Amino acid sequence: MKDLLKALQDVNFTLYESKAYLALLQTPDITGYEIAKNSGIPASKIYQVLNKLLQREVITALDSEPVRYTPMPPNEIFSQMRTAYNTVLDTLQNGLTKIYHAKKQHDNYIWNLGGRQAIMNRIIDFIDKAHEHIYLSIWDEEVETLEPTLLVAGKRKVKLTIVHYGQRFLNIGTEYRHGREHTIRQQRGARRIALEVDGQYVLLGHFLENGGSNAAWTTNAGLVLLARDYIIHDIYTIKMAEKFGDAVNEIFESH
Repeated sequence: MKDLLKALQDVNFTLYESKAYLALLQTPDITGYEIAKNSGIPASKIYQVLNKLLQREVITALDSEPVRYTPMPPNEIFSQMRTAYNTVLDTLQNGLTKIYHAKKQHDNYIWNLGGRQAIMNRIIDFIDKAHEHIYLSIWDEEVETLEPTLLVAGKRKVKLTIVHYGQRFLNIGTEYRHGREHTIRQQRGARRIALEVDGQYVLLGHFLENGGSNAAWTTNAGLVLLARDYIIHDIYTIKMAEKFGDAVNEIFESH
């Protein structure tokens, strides 16, 4: 019962209102005097409490002499509360988001992420938000995790351009194999991921061979464009290597 009293107070009932409602659930159709007696609410306070509950439509007063009270069903009350609360949340979210985007101050922020799970969750969130295009540079280990989300994005007709460090092709969008993943992995001791979505979001991350992971993301327009150019530049070098072979690879190795 203590847990229920606390929970009711957490959703904006006072202590006395909580006690009165619980007392009526246990024994409906009783007078104010009986509610006070059963709940431990002082008799001098009971009708003030009952009037507030009547105003909130949590209880009903019966047409009797003396007046008796009965509780509204919990399912009905909390369904109405949930609807009202969600309406308030929607209003706040829409209104505050408009202010947030209007100021554009957040464009200058860079958010850091630590841990592979947190990074992958953020990437999945950005891919789910995509409407137009995704540029992605990715290794096989991360392809395995992101494959379901990428396939769904493809079905939404999002344009996908993917550079693979490895063998895991998805057969969606336009895909390129980098081909130098072994050398790069030895040099860096890490896998890199780069994601650009709709010209709005960019995330750059590292997954270290020792298990550590870190990433940063932003909506800064300049950095979003820079990340897209980075992936496109990789595609240019892949195409050049395919056409000119060893000559291009020698340039790579020398730099």
